[in-house]
Amino acid sequence: MKYFLIFTLLLFYGCEKNEEIKTIAPLHVKPKVKPLHVEIQEIENELSNIDSLEYLENYIIDIINNGSDAKLGFPSGSMEGGYAYKSDALNIARYVVTLSNKQSSDDKQGKKTEIFYSSNCGGCHGNDGKGLNGTFPDLSLQTMQGISEKKECLKTKLATLKSKN
Repeated sequence: MKYFLIFTLLLFYGCEKNEEIKTIAPLHVKPKVKPLHVEIQEIENELSNIDSLEYLENYIIDIINNGSDAKLGFPSGSMEGGYAYKSDALNIARYVVTLSNKQSSDDKQGKKTEIFYSSNCGGCHGNDGKGLNGTFPDLSLQTMQGISEKKECLKTKLATLKSKN
């Protein structure tokens, strides 16, 4: 009886652990692939929004938080993310948008981060956002290079998918 009690306690102790059970798909199961028409629609939607202010601000926020892509070919390489708190990224993005003489989603809030930009971002991108002679990305362009390249990539991928359709 004493051993039964110990066994029961151990059994319940093991059951109380709230660990997530991870399942591994068998090798013979193919990963889920989106239907072609869904993938085409997603790319068309992104292309229809790629020139919008919202897309631009979200692009800048993503780079501030997660870093940039080294494939852009700048001598400086890629930028690591995390130079600012995620909570400040939107206002920094708003300020960066104004460097290309565009109106941001809230210029007044963006202006509040001008000093932060100058002290943290200006060292590489320049206080005017021009990128220090091509070593770092020019943030004052009407269309940022990363977005231009993304747009071309999406157009190529869309054409390829449509040819399969």
